[in-house]
Amino acid sequence: MIVIFSTRLIRLLVPWFHDITGLTLFPFIIIRKEIRGTAESAVTLNHEKIHIRQQAELLLVVFAVWYAASFIAGRLRGLSWHDAYRNIIFEREAFDRMYDLDYLRSRKIFSFLNYRTKAS
Repeated sequence: MIVIFSTRLIRLLVPWFHDITGLTLFPFIIIRKEIRGTAESAVTLNHEKIHIRQQAELLLVVFAVWYAASFIAGRLRGLSWHDAYRNIIFEREAFDRMYDLDYLRSRKIFSFLNYRTKAS
C-alpha cells in the first residue's frame, strides 16, 4: 500500500467528484493534500485501507466490476448519484467502520458480505 497526498491527482483522476477526500486504486491510496495530518485524514485513510483489503480479497478486477455494476444498478433503480454510491456494498462497510481505527486488525475475510442487505 502506497499513500499519496495529492489534491491535484484526485482532481485529475475523478474530475466529476468535487468533494471526494480519498481514492483507492490498489495498491495506491490518494488523499487530498489539505487534510494531511488531521483527524479527517486518519479516518479517510482507514476508509481507504478497508477498500485496499476488499480489493485484495477480490483481486482488483472483480472488485472494480462489482463496484461499477452496483453503482449502475442503483442509478437504474432511481437512486440519486449519492445514494447509489453509498449503497454499494463496499462503501457500506467502509463508511460503517471508518471511525474504528482498529477495525482492520480483527476484520474477517470478505466482511463486506455482512452488508448485503439494502441500505435504508
